[in-house]
Amino acid sequence: MRRMMGVAIVAMVLGAAGCAADEAATGCPDGGCALGEPRVVSYTSPASLLRQMDVVAPTEEGPWPVVVVAHGGMQRRAAVASWATGIAAGGAMVYNVDWSPAGVVGNTDAVGRLGCALQVAVADAADQGVDTSRVVFVGHSLGATNGAVVSLGGAPALDDCAVSGPPTLPDAFVGYEGPYDLGTEDTSAGVGSPYDHLGGNPDLVVRLVHGDAEDVGRFDTPLPVSEALVTALRDGGYDAELITVAGGTHTEIGEGSPAQLAVVAAVAELLGEL
Repeated sequence: MRRMMGVAIVAMVLGAAGCAADEAATGCPDGGCALGEPRVVSYTSPASLLRQMDVVAPTEEGPWPVVVVAHGGMQRRAAVASWATGIAAGGAMVYNVDWSPAGVVGNTDAVGRLGCALQVAVADAADQGVDTSRVVFVGHSLGATNGAVVSLGGAPALDDCAVSGPPTLPDAFVGYEGPYDLGTEDTSAGVGSPYDHLGGNPDLVVRLVHGDAEDVGRFDTPLPVSEALVTALRDGGYDAELITVAGGTHTEIGEGSPAQLAVVAAVAELLGEL
């Protein structure tokens, strides 16, 4: 696996989601693969409408790698549906998770849900004949921060998870504007921040994506937050890179936005390297 240690400034991103992937690496044409009808998978037992994943994948036969996508706080999975379809069109089976945020960063139940969703997604993908040797976790905002904890091996067991066994760890993590520094002062109420789990999953490849445009309001996450975590990850020996997105904001993440296109491109590049 090639290490990429530089800071990339993304001034231009591809104009169509899914076209960022190289055809030889993904098995999809330049225009992207056609997608089949979504499936819905519950990751807890008993099932709950708030504990489901939409599964999208190309109609072409794979085997495709596995990507799990987690929305931000106070959102539902529809908020990042264009991320899921864009990544899937590039050649992946994508699980878009409704994790119904509970509390704040590092909340034990919220992180446990994401860890369980990852575990169920990989188990389901294996049943579908998918390439589970390449697994990427993608998150936005709180989904990125809690997803980073999951990716570093910090997810607690969820009692009602639909599968049992040891935690599943991804091969790579892509986070967009996570408030990674929250939860670093008081971890008594939960599992803490990504900083509390540095050293876990040491082969994890990390790409933190961050917009260079500020949002007006309390939801903006300053660029130095991502810069600091990349530095800490590199100091810990991880393959970590910061990707800065021209015009990217924290809340404008829909179809065709700089954030969506950059995340889709980052995942496609990673899947070509794993």
